Amino acid sequence: MTAPDPLPWRTHSTQIAYRNRWVTVVVDEVALPTGARYEYTRLEPVGVGVAVVGFNTHGQIALLREYRHGVGEVIWQLPGGFAAHDEELAAAALRELAEETGFAPANPGAESVRYLGLVWDNPALGRMSSHLFAVWNLVSTADTKWDPAEFLTLHWMAPAWLKEAVRSGEIKERTTVAAVAYLLLNGLI
Repeated sequence: MTAPDPLPWRTHSTQIAYRNRWVTVVVDEVALPTGARYEYTRLEPVGVGVAVVGFNTHGQIALLREYRHGVGEVIWQLPGGFAAHDEELAAAALRELAEETGFAPANPGAESVRYLGLVWDNPALGRMSSHLFAVWNLVSTADTKWDPAEFLTLHWMAPAWLKEAVRSGEIKERTTVAAVAYLLLNGLI
């Protein structure tokens, strides 16, 4: 016999502890299913994330190397960022791709841009999520437009290399790992 699912918590109060342009830290006073009071800290995102698996005309994938201060390492990751408040998600993904790599699909449209799915960044901390897209037939279109704290290098890697890098744990970044899973499950790599 299976136990019933856990019950949701009830929120009694919410206070903003900190806010900047990237995140809001919120402290909730909640009642647990036992009735006990508990202070829970969570993060509210500034927007919805997007990330792109971009394939060039040779079938290679655009991957970025960037130092990420939170983990203190230079990591592999997909191009991506935040969608503007009123921006369509696919348009945001293509904008981020162009800004970070200088590449875009030769013929943007339904046949060259495909929605892969959604990943929660860390559901224990909040509702931050990233929408994942695959884009084919990338060509150089423009100069990059990096944020002041972005220092990126672009690398074109074979799908087999990407799969092995995720399998071996060389790549741990959540959108990249999730995108590989979506690509494999949809027979795209």
